Amino acid sequence: MPEPTAPARPTAPARPTEPVRIVATNLRRFAVALWVVAVALVVIGLLTNGLRAALLVPVPSLFTAWFAWVVLWRPRIELTEDELVVVDVRRTTRFAWRRVQDVRSKYGLEVVTDQGEQRVWIAPRPTARLALERPGGTVPVTVAAAADEMRARVPAALEYDGAPPATVTAAPIVHRVHGWAVVALVVLGIAGSMAGARL
Repeated sequence: MPEPTAPARPTAPARPTEPVRIVATNLRRFAVALWVVAVALVVIGLLTNGLRAALLVPVPSLFTAWFAWVVLWRPRIELTEDELVVVDVRRTTRFAWRRVQDVRSKYGLEVVTDQGEQRVWIAPRPTARLALERPGGTVPVTVAAAADEMRARVPAALEYDGAPPATVTAAPIVHRVHGWAVVALVVLGIAGSMAGARL
């Protein structure tokens, strides 16, 4: 008589591995509009003030263009096989997937880890318009759908039948502050105000 076999454990669905970038479509459109305005300001300034103001005219436009890139265009979320990368205005944070516990979308995108929660700049509210940039193209998504895409990559909690392993490899959370970008934004803002006052 054959011995009864233990029921097979259900296998978890495979986690997606292709790289995905999540961006805010409205913020990027606004950035493009500001870049157009920055160019127009240079042209208008030179026509109005002449070449004598050639050194002052571009400064407010430089601030406008830099603001558009730092605050509106650069912030994004990157999903790779190994980590979740959140690029905000002040810093870039890299989360190893093992440190991510959940992704919430009730009040905007929030990444939940064992160190707490981090709100995401590009989706501060649940009605923000986002887009998924895949190798095959770009698809518009809601905040909830973006959270689902991120949540699908969060690995299941590890279960041990016996004693836990003697050594555990640390799963890092790395923060890199955009100090130079923020300082440049402040300096250009002050210089732009001074240049505008002299024109």
